[in-house]
Amino acid sequence: MARLALLVAIVALVFSWAAYRRAGGELKEIWGDATRGAASFRVGGPDGGTTALAQAESRLLGHRAEVAGDRNLGSVERDVAEVRQNLERSYRNAGAATREKWQEVDAELNRLEAQLKQGGASALATLDSAVAKIRSVAGEEKEKKDER
Repeated sequence: MARLALLVAIVALVFSWAAYRRAGGELKEIWGDATRGAASFRVGGPDGGTTALAQAESRLLGHRAEVAGDRNLGSVERDVAEVRQNLERSYRNAGAATREKWQEVDAELNRLEAQLKQGGASALATLDSAVAKIRSVAGEEKEKKDER
């Protein structure tokens, strides 16, 4: 009976390792993930990263008219801050490569927040740039998912 339990444990370890690798994990990250209490090795769940990006894109596009008209920018700024927090939660347990992509999106959103405080036409260009970056990252994640 003990040998059977050991065999089942080894098979479970192999499957979990394979799932971790498919999610973009690397051997050097295992200790950090284990000590951080990572319950999920995927970005925000089975498709959490892609879903979070889609939600972020739709929320930003919903504010495009306000930014173009240079009105209600304080509300837009608060919503962008909330989008950044949601994406940060979704990408908290991501692998290094995925986290790097998220940081690029986060930098664009941070720049957008700063320009919303100042107002002006540059905020609209930054909003469009942030949406394009989100679409790019979402497309890359979709390609990775399709490869699996």
